[in-house]
Amino acid sequence: MVHVVTKGAPGSRHLLLGNEAVARGAIEYNVEIAAAYPGTPSSEIVETLAQVADEVGMHVQWSTNEKVAFEVAVGGAVCGKRSLASMKHIGANWIMDPLMHAVYHGFDAGLLLISADDPSGHSSANEQDNRYMALLAEIPALEPSDFQEAKDYVGHALKLSEEVRLPVMLRLVTRICHSRGDCTFGPLQRAPRQPKFSDDYYRDFVLGEGIVGPKVIPKMHRIQHQKLERVEEIAAKMGLFAREVPDGKPIGGLGIVASSAPVGYLLDSLTERGIRGKVGILKLGLSNPFPDETVKNFVSEYDNILVVEEGEPFIERHLISVAREVAPGVKVFGKLSSHLPREGELNSSIVDGALASILGLERRAVPENKAFLMEAASRLLTPRTLTMCAGCPHRAAYYAAKKATRSVSNARYIALGDIGCYTLGMYPPLRFMHDVFCMGSSIGIANGVAKTGIADPVIATIGDSTFYHAGIPALINATFNQANVKVMVLDNEVTAMTGYQPHPGCGETATKKPTKKVRIEDLCKASGIDFVRIVDPYDFNSSVKAMEDAITFDGPAVVIFRRLCTQEYLRRARIRGEKVKKYMVDQTKCIGCRTCVAAFGCPAIGYDRERKKSFVVTLDCVGCGVCTAVCPQNAFVLDEKGGA
Repeated sequence: MVHVVTKGAPGSRHLLLGNEAVARGAIEYNVEIAAAYPGTPSSEIVETLAQVADEVGMHVQWSTNEKVAFEVAVGGAVCGKRSLASMKHIGANWIMDPLMHAVYHGFDAGLLLISADDPSGHSSANEQDNRYMALLAEIPALEPSDFQEAKDYVGHALKLSEEVRLPVMLRLVTRICHSRGDCTFGPLQRAPRQPKFSDDYYRDFVLGEGIVGPKVIPKMHRIQHQKLERVEEIAAKMGLFAREVPDGKPIGGLGIVASSAPVGYLLDSLTERGIRGKVGILKLGLSNPFPDETVKNFVSEYDNILVVEEGEPFIERHLISVAREVAPGVKVFGKLSSHLPREGELNSSIVDGALASILGLERRAVPENKAFLMEAASRLLTPRTLTMCAGCPHRAAYYAAKKATRSVSNARYIALGDIGCYTLGMYPPLRFMHDVFCMGSSIGIANGVAKTGIADPVIATIGDSTFYHAGIPALINATFNQANVKVMVLDNEVTAMTGYQPHPGCGETATKKPTKKVRIEDLCKASGIDFVRIVDPYDFNSSVKAMEDAITFDGPAVVIFRRLCTQEYLRRARIRGEKVKKYMVDQTKCIGCRTCVAAFGCPAIGYDRERKKSFVVTLDCVGCGVCTAVCPQNAFVLDEKGGA
């Protein structure tokens, strides 16, 4: 497949998504093994690499979860192949165990950990700042501030990793990952390395002292610290610290330390106000280990320091500590002083406001036309929540499950969910789940809830990709500890929420090569589950019956709701030239009860308040037909003229 990341000549400039720039960096700097589990905002890195893997001679895979992805990268690096594992910030929580072991091992090839943090939680459950993970693991963390650096820092990180023989984190943020910008390509340095096993852990300690264990752990830890002591000097030689010296005395005695995407906001603000060159700037491309000497040299020249960074006040806290030694009287402004918010991502207006406050400048007013438009938009736009797509099989599955609980347990149940498209089942009008936690936790938490005796049934909802990722151990636990949980596996045959990536049940790899399907039902049976039922959620009556049987079954039970993601089905239908059937409302039968909109909530169904009748938005309808089972008046009928 043709992609610009392999076709652009050295020196050519291209408009790239930040994640594509990272992928180009991996290609330029001879990464040979790349693994990931899809998670926004990181997914496009491996998606891009998968498209060109054969062309550039790289092994690229979607792993079953982030832990396995990182272990695959470790396996590559320990055998002399430059390797990377990419993931979103929360996904990196899964790798802590192998990461904390890997830091004591030494690799001859670069080992790159890419963490895509998500300030503001645009597509995440939190705003976790993984620089603290790098601090805990005692590994270097690099922070690119634009798209060019997103590419170039891949090379710096790999070289640094090989120099100090440690894993290196490349910490991205959403505005780097999911914005587009100018990027100048360098030469492709593809040169396959001959694999050779090399590991300090065994070479230095097993052979050197004849034993691995408590005797050598402190020694290995000391070696790790000695490696970290070299990082700042290496980073400086790589040009990871950029400094702008003011022309003359800085206004307000101000020096600014900045990193990551907010560097752009800062430079825009200074330029627009005409004061760039009148304050000092230190851009940090390395945030861990903290570059003490570089920062000390900078802060000693100023009376006031503003720290601009994305996420937690990581740099700010370290800076305050080191500043005490060389400039105890310096005033430090940033998130801890409330000049910048600790919650949410920064933007140009926020950074400009902090500058105005510190320097006593006039704050910029919101343009009158913008204020007018915002006020007008608030009157026109209908407040709405997230919802599943029209025809989403998950909606049908939840509606069937609710009907089953009403018929069997008088709607007295507790349902736990986790992360995926199916999470949206907790929103109106379905409101099926009572709480939602992290990947795979629905089954594990349901195990605990079931043991309290608070409700019967206790239901766990989990997606197919998430089941492979993290659901299996908790399901085995339900068998092992006799937890009477009812598990709904919402199998839409693809990792839908993050971009339709394949998983072990899809029958193809990241590079579109055929592979063996691992069946969820086989894994459930192998986990000791005696009740396993597979249904098509579009077959409403069968879905209700399956859930009723599961609820009344004595013991853990699994119902697999299997139907291809509607968006993926539509894509394939368009390729095949297949006509998609549509439904309509027979206005003579509709009594305006609003069950279809108030209880089922398909976005292809609307309600005319004046006529007190429902209607189908033909362009949105995908022909699932579940509405025919939902309507108590049988008012939904096939539209013979509405196919597309």
